[in-house]
Amino acid sequence: MNPTRTRFCLRLAVSLAGVYAIHLPALATEAGVDNIGTGTDGFFMLPLEVDSLPDNMVAFNIYYNHYKATKFHISSLGGKVPNVEIESTAVIPRLDYLSPLRIFGGRLAGYIAQPWLKQEVSVFGLQDTREGMGDTTIAPIILWDMGKNLTLGAAVEITVPTGEYSTDRLANTSNNFYTYKPLFSFTWLPTERTEVSMKTTYSFNEKNKDTDYKSGQIFHFDYSASYKITDDLMLGLNGYYLKQTTDDKQFGRTVQFNGEDVNDGVRGQVFAIGPALHWTFLKYASAEIRWAKEFDVENRPEGEMLWAKVSIPYAF
Repeated sequence: MNPTRTRFCLRLAVSLAGVYAIHLPALATEAGVDNIGTGTDGFFMLPLEVDSLPDNMVAFNIYYNHYKATKFHISSLGGKVPNVEIESTAVIPRLDYLSPLRIFGGRLAGYIAQPWLKQEVSVFGLQDTREGMGDTTIAPIILWDMGKNLTLGAAVEITVPTGEYSTDRLANTSNNFYTYKPLFSFTWLPTERTEVSMKTTYSFNEKNKDTDYKSGQIFHFDYSASYKITDDLMLGLNGYYLKQTTDDKQFGRTVQFNGEDVNDGVRGQVFAIGPALHWTFLKYASAEIRWAKEFDVENRPEGEMLWAKVSIPYAF
């Protein structure tokens, strides 16, 4: 079994709010970051045959993530930002729980994730490194058993700004705002040897009170398609897509550059795709590694993403 998993609040880039100290304008969503954690989910986003699982189950998950970007094009700074290097490393424990309770015809579950982050930033001739606890993500989720080959899930994720943040820093381990994310996901086995999974979210961001910056709303999905090579090994493609749907605002109006409203609202966009490998061991435990390269990027850092995960379920 691969229990339900969704994203944690990973800083995919860096909070560049510290740049305000040298009188540069505000940056995108804010600084091109969000509370989504794009690419977190790949193979078997939901468990199959949920109704046949034990009444109480937990899954202990450990994620590793590494992201590196050397390109950053953002309209609130007038376009391409030169000499950028952004590197983020994270280790994220996550605990999933599947209960016997039923609601709206499905089984009630929940999860909590707490990342530990290291951010390394070089931009505008300045450098900064920060390491520490990131923002916490919690969620209740309902899982619907649609037969042995299909499971549906719906959740509301809440990201709480529990990490450290300062406007005087280039690198932060918190985005310093709450995010609420309705979520819908599925895992489907079209044939005995193939798997398709997808998770879609829509983010509503609160204001960063320290900068009076409110990041726009975001539509996003992670996807996975894989083929079973052996009984225990699967090879596939994975990736993500993100599209910001509303403008960023600061001080109650659209973000500005050189005293004028930015015409694209600093709306971010990215598509990523890459190979992935999944291995099942000890009958139900699993490990996976996934890589993706970003394309068609707007108002965000552009780079490469690596994810690894180990998941161990336990029934009681």
